[in-house]
Amino acid sequence: MRKALLLLPFILFTSTLIAQKKKSSKMGQTTLEELKMTVYDKDSTAAAVVLYEHANIYLDPTNDYDTRTDYYYRIKILDKSAFDLSTVTLNLYKNKRILDLEAITYNISGSRMVKNHLLPRDVFTTKEGKNWTVKKFTLSNINEGSVIEYKYSILSPYLGLDDWSFQSEIPKIKSELDAAILGNYKYNVRLIGFLKLDKDNPSIDKKCVFIDGAGEGSCIIYSYGMDNVPAFKEEKYMLSKKNYISRISFDLESYTTPRGDKNRYTTTWEEADKKLKTQFFNNQTSKKSFFRNRIPDSILNTTKALDKAKKIYTFIQNHYTWNKKNWTNEDVKVKKAFAETTGNVGEINLSLYNSLRALDLEANLVVLSTRNNGVPTKLYPIIYDYNYVIVKINIDGLDYYLDATDKFSPFGQVPVRTLNGEARVISFEEEGNWVKLKPIQRTIKNIHAQLTLNNEGEFSGNLRIARSGYFASKHREKLALLSEESYLEEFEAKNIDLEVEDYKVLSENNIEKSIQEIFKVKINMNESLGNKTRINPFLFDRIKNNPFKLKERFYPVDFAHPYKRNYSISINIPEGYKISQLPKNTAISLPNKGGMFILKSEIENNLIKIFTRFSIDKRIYSNEEYYSLKEFYKQIIISENSYLILEKKNK
Repeated sequence: MRKALLLLPFILFTSTLIAQKKKSSKMGQTTLEELKMTVYDKDSTAAAVVLYEHANIYLDPTNDYDTRTDYYYRIKILDKSAFDLSTVTLNLYKNKRILDLEAITYNISGSRMVKNHLLPRDVFTTKEGKNWTVKKFTLSNINEGSVIEYKYSILSPYLGLDDWSFQSEIPKIKSELDAAILGNYKYNVRLIGFLKLDKDNPSIDKKCVFIDGAGEGSCIIYSYGMDNVPAFKEEKYMLSKKNYISRISFDLESYTTPRGDKNRYTTTWEEADKKLKTQFFNNQTSKKSFFRNRIPDSILNTTKALDKAKKIYTFIQNHYTWNKKNWTNEDVKVKKAFAETTGNVGEINLSLYNSLRALDLEANLVVLSTRNNGVPTKLYPIIYDYNYVIVKINIDGLDYYLDATDKFSPFGQVPVRTLNGEARVISFEEEGNWVKLKPIQRTIKNIHAQLTLNNEGEFSGNLRIARSGYFASKHREKLALLSEESYLEEFEAKNIDLEVEDYKVLSENNIEKSIQEIFKVKINMNESLGNKTRINPFLFDRIKNNPFKLKERFYPVDFAHPYKRNYSISINIPEGYKISQLPKNTAISLPNKGGMFILKSEIENNLIKIFTRFSIDKRIYSNEEYYSLKEFYKQIIISENSYLILEKKNK
């Protein structure tokens, strides 16, 4: 939801800003030593490494004092899997434009450096919608061992500076940023991520510009750098990488004109709340009469507030189909969306808000950023960082949070995508406040199998799977997308050697209850029982791979919500056999009450019973807890890879 703001030129003369241009990196820095490099010693797995990158920001007196950023990159290609780095795509918003594009591929022939320059025919420009232009170029003659070097400048007539990322998916030897910012622009500058700066040299030049009618003006000169930056490696159970990649972020707070008029862009939360109310909801919060006339009489005649709220929620939830678009302040039209029965997050949940208010229920709007959109700072308001809106309702002193975009979420349970730290409640009567969204139901998966094993090595019996909370919502969505035949085919493909003979599902359409599936199954071991037979009894939902593989993880593990998985199986073995070995009883726990795994096995005559209890009891685990979590999963995999052994009895 970010917007660019037009820049107002006013400078007549500047010496410092012209000098700033000289800081921009020049082409031709590649050396024979770089071409001879075959591996990056600090990361031997790296397919490529950034040898040097640099950005230099200043106002360009030769181009109407537009903001100019000169970019320079030099990258070593170590493996063919990194050949795609030779294609560079630049997205330009509206009036932004590119100048001085150059690119060279360097290779080595004997002891001689060979250069291939980028040709104009290898640069392509396309339009994407009315606001964006895409510039793409590809360097030629790329080989393992090549060095690519390129530079370009972007001119922007807008206020606001882009973030500079020191970290990316490949390691970097050196990354630097220089910027000269006029004193009448005030930015909040933040270092995001877990790495520290190796260079941090801000300074002030009090006589950097001459401003017509206002005398001399000052500049802030920023100079930041990081050396030996490790690659950012994504792993399961994380929020958006935007939260963790080390970068410098510039948030424009205010701009003062030469006449002394101050325009504020980052304000107080009180002012931001007002702006959200007036601008970002696009005058769509006062449609109570429209929705009251369309609410069914059965809801209007309901007397209890909670029952009424639940019925309105279900009405809006079933009326709309979400078009998978998040909230935007542009072109939100709830009346049109209602007529078409489809809409984005804003249109659907503003419809819910209006409907609740139409029946005099105490409702407020809540804005947030989704899990894949990044966590906004709370230090100061940046309202364009919010991309989602839900509804809060208070009934009899209890708060409920509602999102009608998800047809499989029960009343009061918001989708997983919204569980991203704190959200901002927008009240039209008083100042807003922060709330933390939490699950209202426990998320549990229970698996119970009752099987009989015959002499031919075939299991037969019943399998029952029950899901609640987020597991239930996700599974209902899956069942809605597949026919029963397709679902069972997929189930059999996932469980090798299993055949479903009968199947039924309970409470599929009652989203307030857990969903249960009952299977009648046969499982073939593909061999008859011998004198000694080894069987893995963890036939369903076994953890086979550790999701945590990094040597070190610098960002937290985020499961979104706690959950539990309970597994039990009973196996009747045929007469004439005895159990000589069972899986070892195990109890593992995470520090700080973070979770547990328990395995128990027992024998009753010819009946084997095995139970496991697995729980993740926190949403977030710090990077200091990463090793414990990694080891926890390792031990679970070992336990669930254990066997029971049957032996034929001696006659």
